[in-house]
Amino acid sequence: MSYTYFDLDTARRILPWVKEKLEQLRQAEIKAEQALLAGKKEYIEIYSMEVDSVIRELTDKGILVRDVKMGLVDFPAVINDRPAYLCWKIDEEDILYWHYVEEGFRGRKRITKRENILSYQ
Repeated sequence: MSYTYFDLDTARRILPWVKEKLEQLRQAEIKAEQALLAGKKEYIEIYSMEVDSVIRELTDKGILVRDVKMGLVDFPAVINDRPAYLCWKIDEEDILYWHYVEEGFRGRKRITKRENILSYQ
């Protein structure tokens, strides 16, 4: 299995596209929920397929969708010689946080100049 790892510059360059996809994903999920509440089964499948399609677009680029409602994604990275994630939420202007794989969202730390984020350039 092949993994995509991001350095900070690469993740930042793709961020506008990721934000657009997350907004699309959130809208599709809202529409699917509304169709479910309205009992419109034919639309539930359409919107659910759109949700799956957008998630697949993101994961095909190596980006992990963690929480659609929060707009939370992780970019796999190597930080301080350990597997980690650059962590971003849709309401944040930039990628400002990271955490080791085993720490999860609660382990988010602000990015400083002290981290050794592996660069792929």
